[in-house]
Amino acid sequence: MKRIILLCLVLIQSALLLAVFDDYQPSARARGFGGAYTAVSDDANAMFYNPAGLTATKFGVKLGFSNLYNQEFSEMKTAAVGYMLPKNLGTLAIGARMMDVDFEDVSLMSEQIWSIAHGITLVKDIHSEISFGYTGNFYNLGMDDEGDASAFGLDLGVLAQLHGRTKFAFAVTNINKANMGAENQIDLPNKIALGISYLPYDKVTTSIEVKKDFAKETEFMGGVEARLFEPLAIRFGVHQNPALYNAGASFYIDNVEVDYSYSYHSVLPATHYFNLGYKF
Repeated sequence: MKRIILLCLVLIQSALLLAVFDDYQPSARARGFGGAYTAVSDDANAMFYNPAGLTATKFGVKLGFSNLYNQEFSEMKTAAVGYMLPKNLGTLAIGARMMDVDFEDVSLMSEQIWSIAHGITLVKDIHSEISFGYTGNFYNLGMDDEGDASAFGLDLGVLAQLHGRTKFAFAVTNINKANMGAENQIDLPNKIALGISYLPYDKVTTSIEVKKDFAKETEFMGGVEARLFEPLAIRFGVHQNPALYNAGASFYIDNVEVDYSYSYHSVLPATHYFNLGYKF
């Protein structure tokens, strides 16, 4: 009886905390910005936010891990690899996001998103650059004692950089409005994001963003990053709806990057997120 009660509590809590294929922020750096990353994206994780930002990556790898809301039963794991193609053909990236809800070695729910993305520069001169990107996502949802369900979604992104200090960005998630399931269909998140980032000083980046989920309310977010000295960068950000307060830091050792973020929620436990990366 005790085990059944505990299982019910876990299921109820997981249902409250974790919506199916919700926006789990796979990048610790993006979390530090409060999620305002659409106009900042410049590493392999750009494929999850704005694939147009992949054009800033020659070769990069990002691995991430977190127990969402500090719950041991909810594990979030991510991986992204980006590689610049020859002859100005842009940057190709592959990646995965996996979220599991486990109880006593039993997987109650497993969400997997396998992605392939491409970003390419459309126009570039001494003062400006415009890039375009797209990401194909294969969604797979597995439930204990239930069959798997799957779907395919398409993301698009545009990034315009002006005079090296200002970036304007636009991105759409699941533009084809994919859903999954035969009888009880699940609508996958369909969002549009508009962002602006600006460098007021060297090694200081500010970013603001508005994101609209067509099935929910509008989200507002913003953040700032400062590279205090060569090995260290710190960042702070806020996210409205839901209300989140974020802080983070990155350590750069040669081509190795270690990113950390802390997200505080007024009601739910905080989330710690880690990324380990390698970038040329």
